[in-house]
Amino acid sequence: MNRSIVLALFALAALVVACEEPKPQGASTTGGAATAPVVLDDKDIPTAADYDDQAEKDITETNYKSELDTLDKEISSQD
Repeated sequence: MNRSIVLALFALAALVVACEEPKPQGASTTGGAATAPVVLDDKDIPTAADYDDQAEKDITETNYKSELDTLDKEISSQD
């Protein structure tokens, strides 16, 4: 008798679990508003060419030594 009661309880529990509605992917359990995905355009990401153009404007034959010293200090401070 005990075995049949236990089997009935397991069957009932399995039915309850099997009948649950699946939660949607990405649903927040905190109840907050969903955030929109971030969309980046290729123009938003700087490339090496962007930095080259800026360097050509900023660095001249007269100030290249001071610019190099500034870069050396920045690099050494990051270590």
